[in-house]
Amino acid sequence: MRHCAGALAELRRCAKLLPGSRVSLTEGCEELLDKFQECVALSFVPLEEVERARRYVQELNSLLSEVTANLGGRGWALPRETSDFSRDPLEHLKKKITLYTYDLLRRKTTITEYASKARSALGSSMRSNLRIVFEVYVLASVVKHLAGHGARIVYPEHKFIYFDRQGKQASGSIPPNLAVELDEGVLSFFLEAPRPLGWRGLKDLSRVWRFYVTLRPDIMVYSGLVLDIVDLSSNGPPVKRPDVIVECKELEDWYARTRELKGPVNPSLSFSEWFRRWLSGLWSGLADVLGVDPSVVREVAEGERRGVRVTEAQLVKFYKAFYDPRRFYLVSSPRLPGYVRSDLESSGIVVYDGVRIGEPGALRELAEELAKFAEPVEEPSRHLRRVREALRGLGLELSEDELSRLLAEFALSRLGEFKDFTLSRRAETAA
Repeated sequence: MRHCAGALAELRRCAKLLPGSRVSLTEGCEELLDKFQECVALSFVPLEEVERARRYVQELNSLLSEVTANLGGRGWALPRETSDFSRDPLEHLKKKITLYTYDLLRRKTTITEYASKARSALGSSMRSNLRIVFEVYVLASVVKHLAGHGARIVYPEHKFIYFDRQGKQASGSIPPNLAVELDEGVLSFFLEAPRPLGWRGLKDLSRVWRFYVTLRPDIMVYSGLVLDIVDLSSNGPPVKRPDVIVECKELEDWYARTRELKGPVNPSLSFSEWFRRWLSGLWSGLADVLGVDPSVVREVAEGERRGVRVTEAQLVKFYKAFYDPRRFYLVSSPRLPGYVRSDLESSGIVVYDGVRIGEPGALRELAEELAKFAEPVEEPSRHLRRVREALRGLGLELSEDELSRLLAEFALSRLGEFKDFTLSRRAETAA
């Protein structure tokens, strides 16, 4: 970042420090601010990486427009941060360090501290956004091949596809990002679910606490039209068992990286003792999946150790063991070393590697595999879905079981009117 010293000196000369540690930028200073922040951004994120990100988001935007049109959709939206990143990765990176730059100008931070914070923020932003770009690209590539076989959107009914989950779970349910209907049936796709549900008090928080600490697969797929995957009745994952999980890995060295696994292991992150009791019967199996000594997992569970450090490859196997889907797929951008691929496949994980953005044809086989999991939707469920959507628009959220029960009670309470209505509709149909 030393070559940015001249730009910083120019910026400081035109920036005025006002009472209360406020900074005022004089005329022409905005351009110097932009010049300095671009210099900093490119100091920690090489220009070739920025250009690669630009190519990736252009490919993604093009693919999403094509897929949405082929599905009969009205449009699509990425998560807020990634949406801004996709418009111009470099401009997005500059925004991520603006607050730190103002702290530097008001002398609240040293140049060394600033460089450290900027490096961390820029690296984190690139990693998180490119991760989401790759996940959405994988999902869109699969759906593109399904659309080529006649798949159409059945959810959302307004046919606008949202790839984020912000605000989607405030009502206490977890709906799919997308559900498509093929000749064979319907598939429901959930991107980066489960996430925390809405809650209003400690009682609610205790009920939904598991969503704050559970593992979050990249893509979960359910057979049929599944409008809510919340399931708090089990002692395991707080969602219905997925039929398929697709994990996506975009980093070139992802299989060599390690991570500290805490959430689903350490009960100190849990709201109550339910997790400790659950783990008491899971220690040996968990240790076997992670390839560590059972005593290490026990120490984590009892709070004597912060977490278990595992490789990303071990973590993938843990996801499979934790959710126990009918089929587990891994989509890797880089080609995997033979020993990594063999280890994953020996655990029942189907691997697709060498999948690059810009080559959606690479996932044709995966799309064909997923199509086998499609299941028809029973006609009553279609009608109940229409009622649920209409009530949701009025601010009333009901599960399918609750709606069925209430409709039955309503019909019984007005049996005479219901009989007349039924006979009237039959006569209209016959005419």
